[in-house]
Amino acid sequence: MPTGRRKPSIFSEPRRRLQLEIYRARQRFIELRMGWSYKYLSKKKPRPKMSLRRIAPTAQALYRQMYTAFADGDITTLSTICTEGLLASFKSRIASRPRNERLRWTLHKFSRGPKFVSHRVAILPYKGSAIRQVVVRMRSRQSLARMVSGGPGRPDALVQGTGEEKPVSEYLVLQRRMWKEEEEPWMVWGTTEETNLDTVLGADGKAQVTAKA
Repeated sequence: MPTGRRKPSIFSEPRRRLQLEIYRARQRFIELRMGWSYKYLSKKKPRPKMSLRRIAPTAQALYRQMYTAFADGDITTLSTICTEGLLASFKSRIASRPRNERLRWTLHKFSRGPKFVSHRVAILPYKGSAIRQVVVRMRSRQSLARMVSGGPGRPDALVQGTGEEKPVSEYLVLQRRMWKEEEEPWMVWGTTEETNLDTVLGADGKAQVTAKA
């Protein structure tokens, strides 16, 4: 959903801005209702908690862990925190690296705290089963260096043009499954992009889309 400067101006486009805020309010109501459905899906007590305040720090930890493991080629760690589709992508990218090359990923700092963007719940056609997905915006300064082996007794060489610190903004998607009333840990589903205004409202402002954040 559009944020910051991507929102229509309240002064030059008041009608579009109002439509966006109404859409946002409706989506929040739907998310709240879906959250309650998820909570009471399980008959076991204590029932699962939404714990929305814990999602942001969980996202930070998984974000750091995921990219560190990817740079290190640590498939074992990736298999414990990534869903199947993302894990397959990482495996393919790791396997395609030259044998004499390694990556060094550095998270210098988070520019801003993680921002909770959206929350979705899908009820599965099995008793006591559902999937939660949340989107968290991550803003950081990071670098990715490519290092080439210098051979026996020689230090690794930095590939020119890599390793520079850059600002990065990503929308991280986390997924949590409840299977037969047993809740599993959060995992990384992947990343997504911010939805533009025309996708949300349509070019004429009349279309209603509820499937995306």
